[in-house]
Amino acid sequence: MKNLNRPTAAAMIFLSALLISGSMGRELTREDWVKLKKGEIVKEVRREGGTQSGGWSVKVFRHPPERMWKVISSLELYDEYMARTTVSELLDEAAKDRVVAHSSLSADELQKFFADMKPGYRRHNPDGTWTVYSYQRNALPWPAGDRWVLLEITHDDRTMIQTWRRLAGNIKEDYGSWKLTPLEDGFTLGECEIHLDLAIESTGPFVAFAMDVSLPETYRAFEAMGHDFEKAEKSRPAHP
Repeated sequence: MKNLNRPTAAAMIFLSALLISGSMGRELTREDWVKLKKGEIVKEVRREGGTQSGGWSVKVFRHPPERMWKVISSLELYDEYMARTTVSELLDEAAKDRVVAHSSLSADELQKFFADMKPGYRRHNPDGTWTVYSYQRNALPWPAGDRWVLLEITHDDRTMIQTWRRLAGNIKEDYGSWKLTPLEDGFTLGECEIHLDLAIESTGPFVAFAMDVSLPETYRAFEAMGHDFEKAEKSRPAHP
């Protein structure tokens, strides 16, 4: 794994230039690369005013970018792989509008709107990107508890950047991005930025704790998805 063991100056400049997509992104240092080559997560957390905090992290996935892009974009599978995600559904326009209009209802009541949804809905945008409406329900540690959020998530297949913003939920704010960058040897650098406000006075310390606990879980879940996707790719019959 040449980039991680002895990254060349050119490679570091190239990757550093890419790691500025969000407001928290920064250049990777040599110390960061030492951690990354050990399989560790490089991360930072900071308070952003009130009860909102932001988190930024990077880690190396041992899968190629095309596979990891499919992983990150497969939001409907998150509840099968993410330990704290209990429900992950992609909504069509009608279900999305109903959830936004009735967001004061409980999560159990809102999920009744999903019964007659159009499956596989995507909104194709004029600039070539595509958008989904992702309902995610999570069982978070105390004091957060049972939390749900409806996100509008846009994907750019060309740059492998996924961005999201909150539409509704009992989470006050939730926006951020994933960005994938190719490395040598067919691996991928994953960069995540998230801004979160649970409207809890302890949000700052809680987000720091949550990142320590949930970030490794998230990256492990994505690695597991990548492994399963790889097995599925290899099991497909070869075309003549």
